[in-house]
Amino acid sequence: MKKIILMLALLALGCDAPVIEGQGFWAGQDGDETFVAGPSETTDLYNKFMDAHNDRDMETIKSLLSEDLVIWHSDGSRVEGRDAHLEALQSWFDETNPTFNPFWGMPYVGVNNGETWMIAAHNSKTTLDGVDSYNSHMLDLQAKDGVISMIIVYSRQLPPPPPQD
Repeated sequence: MKKIILMLALLALGCDAPVIEGQGFWAGQDGDETFVAGPSETTDLYNKFMDAHNDRDMETIKSLLSEDLVIWHSDGSRVEGRDAHLEALQSWFDETNPTFNPFWGMPYVGVNNGETWMIAAHNSKTTLDGVDSYNSHMLDLQAKDGVISMIIVYSRQLPPPPPQD
């Protein structure tokens, strides 16, 4: 009987839950944070978001954004609210006929605070007054309750692609 109790005690001690160890760091606001890979649903959300942009599907874009959306652009400007963003986006679509080519993304979750984010990148082409412009964008998107609540945009201009034969 003592052997059984000893074996059960050893078994119980050996059954600790694994400790989730994050990678990376965030030292802003409330202190240190580390991250683990996020859920595939966040990647699906980003892909739907980008597909809707290429399709000019404003209803789908609207459905993927929280009402209190905040977007921080790389030039320091900020857009507050889904409706303000959609109005500016429609105008930009009409003026520049953009196309988007997503090429990278990684969802992640904060170990301590549980925030879900997606870091992703895409190239874009816009045309204004017959002149094509090319840019590369990296986005940090925060997902809450299945919709995008914040976007931080980092952009840089690209040279035109080489001519095709």
